[in-house]
Amino acid sequence: MTHPPIPLRPAVFLDFDGTLVDIAETPEAIIVSDDLVALLGRVRSRAGGALAVVTGRRIAEIDRHLSPLILPTAGLHGIERRSTEDAAIVELPKSAQVRILRERLERSHLLQNGVSLEDKGSGIAVHYRQAPEAAEDVKAALREAAGDLEELHLIEGKMVVEAKRGDVNKGIAIAEFMQIPPFEGRTPVFLGDDVTDEDGFRIVTAMGGVAIKVGDGATSAAYRLDDSTHVMEWLDRLAHPERSLAS
Repeated sequence: MTHPPIPLRPAVFLDFDGTLVDIAETPEAIIVSDDLVALLGRVRSRAGGALAVVTGRRIAEIDRHLSPLILPTAGLHGIERRSTEDAAIVELPKSAQVRILRERLERSHLLQNGVSLEDKGSGIAVHYRQAPEAAEDVKAALREAAGDLEELHLIEGKMVVEAKRGDVNKGIAIAEFMQIPPFEGRTPVFLGDDVTDEDGFRIVTAMGGVAIKVGDGATSAAYRLDDSTHVMEWLDRLAHPERSLAS
């Protein structure tokens, strides 16, 4: 793969965990540097405000980690949405099947020995970062527990299996951002590291944009960066229009 080009008028969409910050032992253990927050502020200026975070986390978590920066954000893979930095957060209706799945998992013997459940309100995530040997057991248990819950969609990510509404994903969230200012009329760029980001890669590629996979693994993205350090280096290049830009 060649080095990712930088559009002249980019609309920048960024995953969070594994892309902007390294994945930690638990979701709360990540480290967000002051340099990252300052860099995102410069990228936002360079992109005319067309910078958004597209993440599996809740928007409130992103705001806390990137404070004092407030960005347009799609949280919970698009279930939550803040279209502009000063807009209210809008959340799609919750599915009652999320509660059913959570209760089934809590009654099971899955949530022990390093396997934990994160209740996101509109979805749940079962993490096994502290028990990687439990990967297949976690996946099998989620498939069985959600087998008759047609409204839910399971996503197998890095050391996590998530359950969410099946009618939302990161690609849909990006497409909707691209219909409104300041994103409209620009070239979309999306950086992500996980299986959940592939929907975004496909949408951005179909729009003639730049899809960038961070790290190893099969992907539909045309470009790749090694890790979050290289992401910051690339974003720093994007933030400086005086440097050589590819259209």
